[in-house]
Amino acid sequence: MPRSQAGQTVEPEACKLWIHCNSCCALFCDKKHTFFLLACHHVFCERCVKVSAGRTPSDAPIFECSTCRRSVRGRQLTNSMPNHFKQLFHPEPFTIGNDFVETFQRGNHRHFDKYKERKELEMDKLFKDIEVAKSVCQKRFLEAQMLRVERKKLMQRSRYIKAEVANRKAEMHRMTQAYRSRSLTSQSSSSAQCSVRGRPRGRGTATQSSSRRRSKESRESAKRQQITSFIHPPNHSFDL
Repeated sequence: MPRSQAGQTVEPEACKLWIHCNSCCALFCDKKHTFFLLACHHVFCERCVKVSAGRTPSDAPIFECSTCRRSVRGRQLTNSMPNHFKQLFHPEPFTIGNDFVETFQRGNHRHFDKYKERKELEMDKLFKDIEVAKSVCQKRFLEAQMLRVERKKLMQRSRYIKAEVANRKAEMHRMTQAYRSRSLTSQSSSSAQCSVRGRPRGRGTATQSSSRRRSKESRESAKRQQITSFIHPPNHSFDL
């Protein structure tokens, strides 16, 4: 597209940027809503104006202006609207020499500039709120990171303590088993010693009793030998 044609295409739209709804500040050039020019010289979109039917079916509709709170007539903003209404939206009002047109457009420019200033303040506030929210989020994120690290350390400490407790329990169990085994060993050794000590005593008593019997028998035999008897020499000369 040639530059001149591009300029001709963009320029009319740029000249329409000031045409907006005096209530919600929707732009006419967006072509999203129908706009109306009221007799009180306020411009509204279809969402911000109340329309009621005229007194007769052929009568024009009546609009209720939300700015001046009056019921007035109005016309839709189109290319087919009467020329004296259409002149209010002329792209170059300084060329037609109409002071009212310049005043009308200047008032709409000021209104729209105030709206933009309010939006800029709101945007600045939103940006500041976003920065504050970012800083708070970063702070909370760092705190969460620190808490995760601390939690990891505590979990490691808990595992270490559990392992220590398990080792202590195992050591106590081993010590108890060793103590029990030593007790059983000492009891068995003491019983064995008692049995060993008891056996020689029995054998000594039997030996003493047997020796006593032998000495008694020897004494008895000695007594028997003291009896005077015949002396029989051996006689092997013949057999009877």
